[in-house]
Amino acid sequence: MNSMNASHAVGKHEEDAVFSVLKAAQEAIASFGREKVINGTIGAIYDDQERFSTLFKVNEIFSSLSPEEIMNYAPISGLPDFLAASIDITFGKHRPEAFVKAVATPGGTGGVRHVFYNYSEQGSKILIPDWYWGPYSTIAAEHLREVQKYALFNNDYQFNIASLVEGLKSLLHFQDNVVVVINTPAHNPTGYSLSFPQWEQLLAEIVGCVKEKQKRVILLVDIAYIDYAGEPDQAREFMTLFGGLPENILVTIAFSMSKSFLCYGLRSGSLIGISSNKGYAEEFFNTNAYSNRGVWSNGTRGAQRLLTEIIKNKDVLVSINKEREELRLLIEKRAGLFLDEAKASGLNICPYNAGFFITVPCEQPAITATKLAAENIFAVPLAKGLRFAICSIPTYKIPGLASKTKKALTEI
Repeated sequence: MNSMNASHAVGKHEEDAVFSVLKAAQEAIASFGREKVINGTIGAIYDDQERFSTLFKVNEIFSSLSPEEIMNYAPISGLPDFLAASIDITFGKHRPEAFVKAVATPGGTGGVRHVFYNYSEQGSKILIPDWYWGPYSTIAAEHLREVQKYALFNNDYQFNIASLVEGLKSLLHFQDNVVVVINTPAHNPTGYSLSFPQWEQLLAEIVGCVKEKQKRVILLVDIAYIDYAGEPDQAREFMTLFGGLPENILVTIAFSMSKSFLCYGLRSGSLIGISSNKGYAEEFFNTNAYSNRGVWSNGTRGAQRLLTEIIKNKDVLVSINKEREELRLLIEKRAGLFLDEAKASGLNICPYNAGFFITVPCEQPAITATKLAAENIFAVPLAKGLRFAICSIPTYKIPGLASKTKKALTEI
């Protein structure tokens, strides 16, 4: 078939796995009623009445902003106060001893885009885990990059540092720059979190891989779910380890307001760069601000102003943190019910510490998802398993879910 596209754009098409299953779930709800359908597809928090969850103080502050603050332009790199606020929110008490810069992006996705494009060569490979958020590969392909996968878990379902290091070494043999993606804490889709000692070991291994100064590692840490990964201060402790690294290691963090402040649709976040070299930190800012202008121009001013208003009022931030903690504990309760039943029924799951999702590894995910859908249970099939968005399933619908999944797998 002929195409009007340029050669690099021929054949571009992808059906989003999440939203296609979500559509089927919504059709089932329309036919059978909400109470008879388990919709475990969408990565947003819903309460036990299956209502979309928001944070009261966030809504209140956003509603109080003037039209000018909502609708006017923001600077290309982002409002300065917003950038400072995003850095403060990201690190908390654990800001590393290093030079730190930030550039506004449309959610964490914008930060992923910038790192993939600005720190890897066209045609080169980016190192990502084999359990991963699907758009990583889409973003890489969109920018004429490829992905190479490391095994996230070993045979004992422990973090597979050896596989990551092996992949890194193999790419460094052919590439001077290697982007390495780590989605932690509360990894999407498994809910796994690296421990502090694992971070220490991993960074020591990476340092050992780049003793040749012309070899460079750019570490992209996707922290989208960090505020649902346990006690917020403890979840950030590993960030102190990003100080004092060799100059040829650049750490980048994709900060997003979507989950932490439950404002997914406002599309606001920042890309944070951490370097022991002041010049490289300045270069990081200039490079990614330039990319802002070249891709989407300005960010969403209203969302940026929202965060600055939140962080400058201690009482407001305390209130928001309390609301968020209640939601985190709700998700923790749901996950606990699922995990207990999975253990009792013999259902194997990926290691889960915290977060929005629980994933069941299986050999025929699409067939299993179809079989469950026949019982009005909707989960997202991945390449290697089924993802349940435990964040959106009301607590009363959790009992029986793991055992029914085990039954479906056994029958297949």
